[in-house]
Amino acid sequence: MKKDKSICFRVSGEVHDGLIRISREERRSLSSTIEIILSDYLHKRKSSVVESRQEKRQYPRESLSVPAVIIQADTEQECIVDITELSMGGLKISLAKEMEDRLRMAGQDAKFEVVFNLPSSNKPIRLACEPKRIVNNENSVHIGAAFIDTDNNNSKALRSYLM
Repeated sequence: MKKDKSICFRVSGEVHDGLIRISREERRSLSSTIEIILSDYLHKRKSSVVESRQEKRQYPRESLSVPAVIIQADTEQECIVDITELSMGGLKISLAKEMEDRLRMAGQDAKFEVVFNLPSSNKPIRLACEPKRIVNNENSVHIGAAFIDTDNNNSKALRSYLM
């Protein structure tokens, strides 16, 4: 690999002496030792970032694009959204930015119902949800929500679609 950049920095005497000791033990130059240490760190960091991006949810998510209607629990306010991810535990919806003010997604009483048809069925599914994460983008709002109190029929339909 071509070495065309230099890095200059100051370290404590203790760090310097430790690096010199390691360099002598491994019969390398100080620069070579520091490069190996930095390369190892970068490799380990890259590996840990990949591991941290792995799925942490209890249920695997399914990407899809399904239109849905959200009904705010306390106000009966309705809004059309797009379900972008679905799992046995919850869903992710995308809401147009201009529709954001029609729904209240923050606070303890921000529960809502979502009504949609699965791609493999014409039977509507109606599920109670509680928002868990809200991410504002330039043109849309993404809401991650967990299901609460799913009934047996809706749970079976969801399970058969996802499994």
